[in-house]
Amino acid sequence: MTAEVFKGRLITVQIDERGREVVQHPAASVIVAVDDQKMVWLVRSSRPVAEGSLVEVPAGMVDPGESPEQAARRELHEECGVQADRWEELASAYSSPGYSDERIHVFLATELRHVGGEEALGEIEGRLQAPMEEALELCSANLQSLAALLLAGRRLAAGGRPSHPG
Repeated sequence: MTAEVFKGRLITVQIDERGREVVQHPAASVIVAVDDQKMVWLVRSSRPVAEGSLVEVPAGMVDPGESPEQAARRELHEECGVQADRWEELASAYSSPGYSDERIHVFLATELRHVGGEEALGEIEGRLQAPMEEALELCSANLQSLAALLLAGRRLAAGGRPSHPG
């Protein structure tokens, strides 16, 4: 038996039968988008916990009724104004299984084309592209971005292309 102790707009906190606090949080999709020049698309986002902004790969929550890949496609378009013809899910894992059920889905997107329609600057403070090594340095304060970049770098180094067309 679990007891709900907090319900917010984004998270719910429950106490499970063993007395552990469990945070329920929607799944998220993280996208490493690499263009034909081998540049990684990044965003600079305002992050209250960091008390400033961080450079990150595009990412966002999976909305109700949406698959992780649909969320990835939507977030890449909203944050960068980009669509990809090839997608591959590289990993799916819990972000912090000791207390949260949030699952992160990591995607590699290639064969990019800029289509416009990106969100006006706001929470996204800027957009930039960088080679993989520089992207790793720029994203050093964000573990999920680092992990996604490392997975994508490994996949690309193996000569692989995403497994299915968009």
